[in-house]
Amino acid sequence: MLKGELVFSILIVLASAVLFWVAQSFEGSRVYARLGPEFWPTIVLAALMVLGVIVSVATARKITKEKVWGEKILTLDRNKLHFFTAVGLIVAYLILMPIMGFVVMTPPFMALFMILLGEKSKGWMASVSIGMTVIIVILFTKAMYVPLPRGVWLFREFSLLFY
Repeated sequence: MLKGELVFSILIVLASAVLFWVAQSFEGSRVYARLGPEFWPTIVLAALMVLGVIVSVATARKITKEKVWGEKILTLDRNKLHFFTAVGLIVAYLILMPIMGFVVMTPPFMALFMILLGEKSKGWMASVSIGMTVIIVILFTKAMYVPLPRGVWLFREFSLLFY
């Protein structure tokens, strides 16, 4: 467990460093002659890097103290399998959304996520996934005028029936 925490904190430091570098390229008008669009992201990312280094060092010391360097980093139990399945489901949803559209992708995504969370009632899953999709479509497209992805080819034609 400690080695996973160490790996995660190092990944946070590296991701923060990359985003810090990207934030330096933000352009825009400077307010009060000093603060530009990069100011707050730079401050937050610098703090995140410092805190990540502190956590990494503390975890490395704890690992050394408890002598657990030889333990496995990742063991796959039921909870971790559910987590990785959920992440994979979300990634697939985000990749397929521009192709298949919101109306086509959201009900099966919600139903699969409910199955992953342990729901058994098929009627409840169908009604919630379709009902929430209808509510979101109405709320975003009619009330707030925010376009949702419609998809391409036949999926676009199907989406055009709804909004």
